[in-house]
Amino acid sequence: MQSLESGGTPCQAVLRPASQISKTYLLNFHQVHLYCVDGSNVVRVLWGYGGPEFRAQEESDCVTLVESFGALCRGLPDRLEADIFFDGEGRRWPRAPQSPANLRVRFAWEETADELILDLVRARRWRGGESVTVMTGDAQLGRRAREEGARWVNIRLGDSLERILHNIETRLAR
Repeated sequence: MQSLESGGTPCQAVLRPASQISKTYLLNFHQVHLYCVDGSNVVRVLWGYGGPEFRAQEESDCVTLVESFGALCRGLPDRLEADIFFDGEGRRWPRAPQSPANLRVRFAWEETADELILDLVRARRWRGGESVTVMTGDAQLGRRAREEGARWVNIRLGDSLERILHNIETRLAR
């Protein structure tokens, strides 16, 4: 079975009387929002192509997607986590994007990206109902994610990456 979490350290619980827990901690506890991005699908929907003859352009657009989410994650380090899932094995991109700690890029090679996304949605829900949004143009995945308790952002042909990122930033900056 593939691990969804790479690196990191185990969580350590510290028990304290309720009176010692700061109000700021309680107010900020659930403010980090996770976006699970169906990377292969989003790239194909936003830029409107697919197939082997467009492979080089698609790879370049995958890097653009990762770089763009990286910039957004750097700007909202305490509010946003993003996991971008791509179908297939890991890739050697012509320009390797630098990713901040709150952005993870994952490649699905034993399972589909859809299954890995749904597994992560279920894991977050199991941990206490943490806020998760799935971003995909795949209606079946979107409906399944919603059934599992996630919010679904439906990516459509004609949407722009800039507008999508602006909407996320506006929503989380409040």
